[in-house]
Amino acid sequence: MRHFIPRAATAAAIACLLQAVTAPVRAAPACEVASGSQVVPLVELYTSEGCNSCPPADAWLTRLAAREDAAATSLLAFHVDYWDDIGWVDRFGAAAHTRRQRARVTLDKGTTVFTPQVMIGADTRVDWRDEGDARRALRTAKGKSSPVSLVMRVVPADDRVRVGIKAAPVGGTVAGRGMLWLALYQDGLRTEVRAGENQGRTLRHDRVVRTLEGPWDVGMAPVVGEATIRYPEGADPATLGLVLFAESIEDGRGWQSLNLPLAACARPEP
Repeated sequence: MRHFIPRAATAAAIACLLQAVTAPVRAAPACEVASGSQVVPLVELYTSEGCNSCPPADAWLTRLAAREDAAATSLLAFHVDYWDDIGWVDRFGAAAHTRRQRARVTLDKGTTVFTPQVMIGADTRVDWRDEGDARRALRTAKGKSSPVSLVMRVVPADDRVRVGIKAAPVGGTVAGRGMLWLALYQDGLRTEVRAGENQGRTLRHDRVVRTLEGPWDVGMAPVVGEATIRYPEGADPATLGLVLFAESIEDGRGWQSLNLPLAACARPEP
């Protein structure tokens, strides 16, 4: 569930919203993260359990997540659903992820979506197999000043997390038209595939998008929102995290992202 406060929200309304998510609901103390002046790039992997060329890319993302500082790089794996009709339905696949992939490719003047596909900002054709190319794409994205600042205030509860979010233009400048998204991801997932191209394989996944909230419009005025997201059934909160990210809807540039593993927040008392 998400709620939206119009762009014209006052500073008082913003403060009230961010404080509201700390109201007691058998919840732990809130934790808050805010972005810095430099872009924290978002690395997106589009993948599927039905695709036999995807497991190496999944493993690449796992290695990247282990190597990169969580405060300096955000990573998300979007499982798509267009492989589901060849014999194996990916339990993490979603039509919303497929729509996002198509929209991102269109902004980059492309016509074809495929898996595995890696994107960093406006670049939808990052060659993840070429370590040098991937490093260059990350380095280029990190070297830019961000046009927006982000704040995320999080309260984990027994079976859900409550999130207050804010995006504001830096220095009052207009960044253009953009969107703000909030993703809940999960690490350490395993699937024994019993059909399709990966039949007989046990696949491991990290940074898997389990819930995607948004978009909120981002422009000249501050934007504030709130979301309550239920944990996936049986999930250990220590394997979960949140990524808040803003991007241009004109050219797909990544404006800013924030990554917060829920393990960094205090856990509620039993």
